[in-house]
This record gives sequence, C-alpha cells and structure tokens, in this order.
Amino acid sequence: MSARLLWKEPKTDLGALITTLSPWVYDASNPFADWYFGDPDAASDILTEWMARPDSELYLGRALLLSDNAGKPEGAIIWVKGAQLSGCRAADFAAFLGDLGGGPEADAIALEVTAGARALFPAVEPGDAYISRVAVDRARRGQGVGKRLLQATLDALRAEGVSRVRLDVSDDNAAAIRLYESAGFVTQSTSPHDESGLCYRAMLLSL
Repeated sequence: MSARLLWKEPKTDLGALITTLSPWVYDASNPFADWYFGDPDAASDILTEWMARPDSELYLGRALLLSDNAGKPEGAIIWVKGAQLSGCRAADFAAFLGDLGGGPEADAIALEVTAGARALFPAVEPGDAYISRVAVDRARRGQGVGKRLLQATLDALRAEGVSRVRLDVSDDNAAAIRLYESAGFVTQSTSPHDESGLCYRAMLLSL
C-alpha cells in the first residue's frame, strides 16, 4: 500500500487518474448527486468535469490517493480547507448554472437544489478540514480499503496542522457511519430534507 498526497505533488496531468476514479467519486456523491443534478448520467459527467477544476470542491489535485503494491489505485479522499469550501461550492454552483443554460425552468431548479443543499449540509468552520468524498474502488469495497484510506488521510491532515475534521454522510449509509465512528468521529447533527427525501449526518473528529 502506498499513499500519494496529490496536493503536495507538482501540478501534473490528472486525466488518467480522473478516468479511473470518477465512477468511485460518483458513487461517493450519492444519493445527493442524482437528486441535485436530476439524472445519473448528467451527474456522472458533471462530477467528472469538476474533478479537473482547481476551484471545485471535487478537485482531484487536493486528494490523498491510495494504491496497492503494484501502483494500482484503490481509493482516494478529496478534502478541502473549511475556509475555502464556500468558495469552491459557489464555483461549482456557477458551473452548474452554466450547464442548465438559463430560463425560468433552470431558475426553478437552481432555487430548489440550493435550498436542499443548504438544508442538508451545515456550515463548516473555517479552521476545520472538510472531507468531501471518500471514493473506493468498486471491486475493493468491504476489504478494509476505506479504513486504511481514512487513517492515511487523518495522519496526513494531522501533519498539516489540522486539529478538527468534518464530513457529511448519508444517514442510511450504515457501513460508512460505522467506519467514521471507529476512527473517532462523533455525530454533530442530522439534517432531513423532506422535498428530496434525503437525510445527511454531520460528523466531527478532533485530532
């Protein structure tokens, strides 16, 4: 197992990594992404584009990549500083508006998803690190990859001087919640959203 801190590496072409990891990031973005974008294919395509954009919450250059002994990626955690998160989300929302193309229908969609996102995901403190996505190879799930990936990321964040880490997880994702609790995360709040039928849990860890 080897861990690469992509945010510490010289800027390189992320294209091949994005191609490999984008299906896993899509999985890690649900159930919210399919509701937010309104269509699974659209959600997958847009999230893939965002992974290449440095001002996006999902920018892969801000990830810890875990690979096996042969160098094959097994998973990645994308994180962002709390102080940068609102700016990243604003940039992503602007990109989404561009994809919608404008008009009354687009305006209605934008209002609905904006309200949903605000209801589901509480604000993150500027000094916290925010784990945005925990993406694991579909073929390697249930084999301890997520646990190793999370621990490597927490060790790296601690070395960066981070003292608290926040994340949000779907309240029906029992396996992920168990993983986070085993690492010391505690639930701060749950945020149900009637219109979407979704509920997310905000969890916090003091390092």
